[in-house]
Amino acid sequence: MTENIQYGNWIRKKMLLILGLSALGLAILFLVSLNLYLKTITGILFVVLLISFSFPLYAYYAFSPRGGNLQEQVYTLIVDSLGKQPLENALDIGTGNGVLALKLAQKYPAAQVIGLDYWGKNWEYSQSICETNARTVKVADRVRFVKGDAASLEFNDAAIAAVVSNLTFHEVKSAPQKRAVVQEALRVLRPGGRFVFVDYFFDNQYYGQAAEFETFLHSLGLAQIEFKHLSEVLPLSRLLRHPKFFGKVGIIVGQK
Repeated sequence: MTENIQYGNWIRKKMLLILGLSALGLAILFLVSLNLYLKTITGILFVVLLISFSFPLYAYYAFSPRGGNLQEQVYTLIVDSLGKQPLENALDIGTGNGVLALKLAQKYPAAQVIGLDYWGKNWEYSQSICETNARTVKVADRVRFVKGDAASLEFNDAAIAAVVSNLTFHEVKSAPQKRAVVQEALRVLRPGGRFVFVDYFFDNQYYGQAAEFETFLHSLGLAQIEFKHLSEVLPLSRLLRHPKFFGKVGIIVGQK
């Protein structure tokens, strides 16, 4: 990759801006208020909001190239986990700015890569940025980006040699049951194909109890499967291991 690639950040700038301005507004109100009751309330709210702002601000820094480049580390882990065997094609579900799809294309020079995303308004990603990034690293002839729903992929059964996804399945609003999104990703994977999924697999609200989810995975008849906390395979700071960040994130690596 080059420094000209537009990575984006998994922490949304809009959210940071709202939290930061809200904290600033409370601080000003606290300083100018002459009413003791109002001053106490605004002071307490300011402290709470400042803490709420500090957590994602730290994560934003940690994800960026200047703060450890955790995003790059996760992308590299996913690509490396696929192995070295050549691929005919590959699918990145929830491609964002297309960086993971581009890394796939660079590692597997014979592969046709598809990056799929819904690119909703809440995210600072777009199909045009993906295509610009692909041209920047000179793989635009082998990578295409399509808009689609991860809960209903427009690919035939067993059409793809490798499927990856990073922190996407839990965001799929069209699928109340997130396990169904995992199954849909595996549906398009051909027998013998490799897959790597990273998501909040240890969060009960999305996938149920971890032991039950692991039983579900083994019930799918996959040839190989490894299911771990992300922190078991990637060094994370104590703060990033917090449940609000990556503490409930898991990685599934396997073969159909």
